[in-house]
Amino acid sequence: MSMPLLDVCNLSVGINRGNTSLAITHGINFSINTGEITALVGESGCGKTLTALSIMRLLPVAVRITSGRVVYQRASEVDHRPDEMIDLCTADEKTLCRIRGKEIAVIFQEPRQSLNPLMKIGAQIAESLELHGTDSKTAREAALDMLRTLRFPQPEKTFNAWPHQLSGGMCQRVMIAITALCRPKLLIADEPTSALDADNQKHIIALLEQINREYGTAILFITHDLSLANSFCSRSLVMHEGKMAGKGPFLNPRIVLPAESKNYSPSGNSGKPIISIRNVSCSYTSRNFGLFGKKETKPVLQGVHLDIAAGEIFGLTGESGCGKTTLARCILGLIDYEGEITVNGQAQMIFQDPGASLNPVKKIGWLMEEPLVIRRQGTAAQRSARVDAMLVRIGLNPSYRMRRVHELSGGQKQRVCIGRALMLEPNILIADEAISSLDVFAGAQILRLFRSLRESLGLTIIFITHNNEAAKYLCDKIIKI
Repeated sequence: MSMPLLDVCNLSVGINRGNTSLAITHGINFSINTGEITALVGESGCGKTLTALSIMRLLPVAVRITSGRVVYQRASEVDHRPDEMIDLCTADEKTLCRIRGKEIAVIFQEPRQSLNPLMKIGAQIAESLELHGTDSKTAREAALDMLRTLRFPQPEKTFNAWPHQLSGGMCQRVMIAITALCRPKLLIADEPTSALDADNQKHIIALLEQINREYGTAILFITHDLSLANSFCSRSLVMHEGKMAGKGPFLNPRIVLPAESKNYSPSGNSGKPIISIRNVSCSYTSRNFGLFGKKETKPVLQGVHLDIAAGEIFGLTGESGCGKTTLARCILGLIDYEGEITVNGQAQMIFQDPGASLNPVKKIGWLMEEPLVIRRQGTAAQRSARVDAMLVRIGLNPSYRMRRVHELSGGQKQRVCIGRALMLEPNILIADEAISSLDVFAGAQILRLFRSLRESLGLTIIFITHNNEAAKYLCDKIIKI
């Protein structure tokens, strides 16, 4: 009987807190065979990502493997020699560096955090080969060939682009190209589709299937979408509260949101719109190839005309790239536009990626208090009290003020972003894909939080999403861009 490509045995991970160790995952056991596509599913915070990081020995400083083995079957570099069985939990750093990227590669959930904003895309793809001994010219030629092989639209243009010039879906496709270039035996894909709309999800799944089919790469597909796992993967492993579970509450990937009345009329609403948008158009200019390339002007918004009432939850829907976020940035005055926008009040924005919105070096209390410090509001004691009150309002214990960003789940990070945005008491909140990267349970909690904040604070909320079910549940009015 052949050995599995990867065998995880009784793996447990803990986090150091002072003189004690807090267990996070307990006795994880599973195996992956060569060329197999396996799903690892579970709700936010159950330990899926930590399990993946444990395999690669890329855990944060405070987190450590407390017990178990991760045995990887590595092909022998000498002919007629048996394959090596390497325990990645005890392997030295030199061995791990030879394996990471070349034999076991990872696609992380947040591609913009994984890409270097100061390097062009082609250089970043080629770097994965250069780190393992390939010369620069050969690596760059191979990188461009990989973009063509994976059927990127305009591969030469993508090769010469900067990360900020690409959409979220295209950045994720670039991450797949980076990992595929070395043709690894195992690819760990950590929530690669969770923040994308349906069309981009299909593109990502098609790329992963192509890599599996053409290179024989095994895939560990980490997701909270069980229906997607069932359609894409040969089998599914379920995690719940840090343990492997053959069954559990997550086996139903849909959550039924309770029907709630939308007849909300805040006091003092005179009927005058709080945001008025008249004939707004916006476009951006890009270059095809480098500094001296031909300029292209692409229209994003054309003649947008709408009103948003005070106290309303207003939904903006549409596929990726349709201009939803661009309109939000126009409302905030962050980019130039043609037309007229009138805003009666103060607006704050919540961005799609909560992890990228929060400084990982600072504690949560400092992050929450920072807007008050910048505006010089209150004494230190008053600001501290307001932080505690806001943490309670967004559903977190005040003790969370002493934690750092990496200690929070995705849903908790988004709650902190919401609380931080509310510290200066705005009357308008713009939520840009605030639940797209969360599982259904965490997403439902955030939707309920938005309703509660609207009712308690009289907020006007602009809810940007590609999730039509969430928009129908939450919003009083929905417009498709």
